[in-house]
Amino acid sequence: MRYWYEVYRVNLKVALAMMVQYRFAVLIWAVWGFVGPLISLAVWTAATSAQGGTIRGGGVSFQRADFAAYFLVFMIFSHLTMSWDAFEFAWRVQNGQLSPRLLKPLHPIHTDASANIGFKLSTSAMLLPIWILLFILLKPTSPASGLQLALAVPALLLAGVIRYVLQYCLAIVAFWTTRVDALNQLFFALDAFLAGRIAPLALLPGWIGLAAAWAPFRYMGSFPVELALGRLPAGAILPGFLMQFFWLGCVLVLLRVLWAAGIKQYSAVGA
Repeated sequence: MRYWYEVYRVNLKVALAMMVQYRFAVLIWAVWGFVGPLISLAVWTAATSAQGGTIRGGGVSFQRADFAAYFLVFMIFSHLTMSWDAFEFAWRVQNGQLSPRLLKPLHPIHTDASANIGFKLSTSAMLLPIWILLFILLKPTSPASGLQLALAVPALLLAGVIRYVLQYCLAIVAFWTTRVDALNQLFFALDAFLAGRIAPLALLPGWIGLAAAWAPFRYMGSFPVELALGRLPAGAILPGFLMQFFWLGCVLVLLRVLWAAGIKQYSAVGA
């Protein structure tokens, strides 16, 4: 444990130093995460007004303040669980930048994860005043359960790890083809619907809601959000955590298999 603590401490220090150098560009990138949730909030706010102030579905009801709470919390949690390695990895493979990383006695995922954490720490400090201002202006409903709010912390950590490892698996596909943009776009399209980015999953049509309940996207997205807001039945909390651990095990195995096969396949200009 001491070894891994030192590995991440040093790499995180380097990552934070890089973020400070490019702080304005990093801030612009971080602010882009506001766009999707705010658009969804505007759409559902308009729909709520058209339906007389309340929208019902799947045994739950949402009012304007409920949608504000859902999408504002989703905005923050999405920022804390985001990953961009699927976009960068293909470039490294194609131009040979991955080669020197493979010579180090450390899997590249640890350096990349440190950069990811450094980005979130630096940008969260910048965005905190904006998040507070949005909560003041939009007046969302408060969390319904202190216990569920506390449980949302480990759920968020698990969601972040699942998302990061899964997107790293998508990145590794670049060992076989450098044209991975279509695969990434498919992933984000599914994620938009099945993670709850566009709408709370309880409001989705039957078969889409059923698919979302079993797919990994919910446990990387809406599950910790619903938990933080106290909108989960008590009997759904433990199964939700068990599904998170299940998908975490699946993506870790997938990562090991893809990495072992991809390294044997790897070739690049300058490699």
